[in-house]
Amino acid sequence: MKKNLVQMMVMTFVLILTTTALFAQRGGGGGSAPIDGGISLLLAAGASYGINKLYKNKKK
Repeated sequence: MKKNLVQMMVMTFVLILTTTALFAQRGGGGGSAPIDGGISLLLAAGASYGINKLYKNKKK
């Protein structure tokens, strides 16, 4: 069950990064600021925190 949860979390993380990259490549005339870097860092931090929690719970 936990292995499936970890796999699902990793797959969700990969899909989010992929869609973010696809939207970032869209061209257009706009003056908006890129927020991709900050969101990616937050997602990576959240994923690592969740994996760390799962690992600690598995040890107990």
